[in-house]
Amino acid sequence: MRKPEARVYYRTDPPEVVLQKDGKDVLSYKSVDDLVETHIKGLLAIQERDGKAVLDLLRKYRTPSDINKS
Repeated sequence: MRKPEARVYYRTDPPEVVLQKDGKDVLSYKSVDDLVETHIKGLLAIQERDGKAVLDLLRKYRTPSDINKS
């Protein structure tokens, strides 16, 4: 049985971060921050954390301008 291959790469046109599995693009994000934010939210949802925990974690990964948007 062949092991699935996965990778993350940067695309320049359009600019985005792309997750690829078995040679096919699966997901794309506008930035690394968006990828990290989505990943954290998913982990927290799985662990059934409260909203304050989500915000605390997101603040660690966002830039000051991103924090002011939320």
